Amino acid sequence: MAAWFSVVAPLLPELLRAARPMFTRSREPSQIPQQIRELQDAVDRNDQAIRTLAGEMEQTLSALKQASSQLESTLVELRRQQVEHERRLLRLQWVAAVAATAAVLAFAVAAWALAR
Repeated sequence: MAAWFSVVAPLLPELLRAARPMFTRSREPSQIPQQIRELQDAVDRNDQAIRTLAGEMEQTLSALKQASSQLESTLVELRRQQVEHERRLLRLQWVAAVAATAAVLAFAVAAWALAR
């Protein structure tokens, strides 16, 4: 609901102005045709405002769908990169462990050789 309202909120004053025409207030029978014309004009303005709003909402929804698909593809790519980086990190941890083991063994061999 909040997303819908944020789209419509900027257009509310125009919609209210179009939906609240200034009708002839007289109750005389001679004024009825003029009141009918005013009502028809108000209906036409409301129809135009609603069509405009519908077009703008359609464009907004289209843009949101496009942004959503772009975001989804970006997330898929980021997840793929994360998996790749995790594999690389695991590989580097193994190399570091092997290098540390080799260094400890080399130190032990050097200490043994000096002791003899």
